[in-house]
Amino acid sequence: MAGLISLSILSARTGQGMTHITVNHVEWAVVGRLRLMLEEPSREKFNVTQTYALFTTILCWVVQHIRIPTHEIKSPGNRIAHKLLEIFSDGAIADEPWRINVTPTARIERVDLRSIPVPAPRNFETHTVRRFLINLRDATAHGDARKVSPFNVERLLAGFTFACEKVSDRRRTWEGKITLLE
Repeated sequence: MAGLISLSILSARTGQGMTHITVNHVEWAVVGRLRLMLEEPSREKFNVTQTYALFTTILCWVVQHIRIPTHEIKSPGNRIAHKLLEIFSDGAIADEPWRINVTPTARIERVDLRSIPVPAPRNFETHTVRRFLINLRDATAHGDARKVSPFNVERLLAGFTFACEKVSDRRRTWEGKITLLE
């Protein structure tokens, strides 16, 4: 999930204080505040759950805004958001600044003091940032609860697994699965 937090770089400045949000800044100021919450020291008891909640909120908010239709662009902020989607269309998720592991092999990651096996991502090798963001958003915000599942190691919640798919004409044309840690 940490790689996707790069989305917060794109958020508008919220100012020195956290007093109010103007109508012109609502789309990005909220995301900026959520990003700041992610940067705070984690609460050990619910750190993965808190990260997931903030991550999915940022993901849904940003994807909704960057997918603004051309005919609805009414402000410089809308234009910038629309342009981001064009930029994301070409970038690979394995490249900087995203660095999402797409290698179809399992890996070992350190979580707290443990080394844990993380399942290999499936079918994400050629994903662009645009497609990845939309796939993750669809897994979290569309369909039923079977699209996102907890990733537990022993008795530890280490992250979440996203079951993604692309459907055209009511037929599944692609499916993949990826596990993201805190």
